[in-house]
Amino acid sequence: MDLTNKILSKTSNELISALERVKNEGVKNQFSFDIDLSTIQDFNFIDIRESHEYKALFNRLMSMNGPVLYWLEIDCNIENSTIRAAIENYSKSDNSKAIPALKKRFDENSKCLYVGKVKKSFWGRLIQHLGFYKVNATQGLQLFYWAKDLNLKLKIHTYEFEQDMEDLVSIFEIKLAKELRPLIGKH
Repeated sequence: MDLTNKILSKTSNELISALERVKNEGVKNQFSFDIDLSTIQDFNFIDIRESHEYKALFNRLMSMNGPVLYWLEIDCNIENSTIRAAIENYSKSDNSKAIPALKKRFDENSKCLYVGKVKKSFWGRLIQHLGFYKVNATQGLQLFYWAKDLNLKLKIHTYEFEQDMEDLVSIFEIKLAKELRPLIGKH
């Protein structure tokens, strides 16, 4: 067997082993939490991780060190068309930061705002989605800028995997997005 085939075989065995563990044991850690965006303050100049309101949450999130699959559930009675209009208006504003792509069509009945994954540091990705990351070109939902006035409430579901699932979590993201039909993001 040549070197390339040995590498492919070894890698396949490692990936199969990681997937078998998830199949038989589930994820390493599962955690859900609520965020009421109508009450969120501006944390652009204050570290949200040290705030009284969010310190315990971010301490919990910072303990997650593996790859994370996550999705944001709309947990209030706001029409999806209203949410999409707010996102589109924000994206067209002069001061907007980068947001994920918007599909031309969206499911009016979906309760999923967004599906995503990170290889590490989910807490940092959440800061980006909230809109408190300093680099405007870094893509995120920018929730602080358009969701506050809608009184949007979200339940955020996280699923942490072992480190050896880092390259496979993308597959789960695609499958989850197909099932949940998020309002924003192309998968």
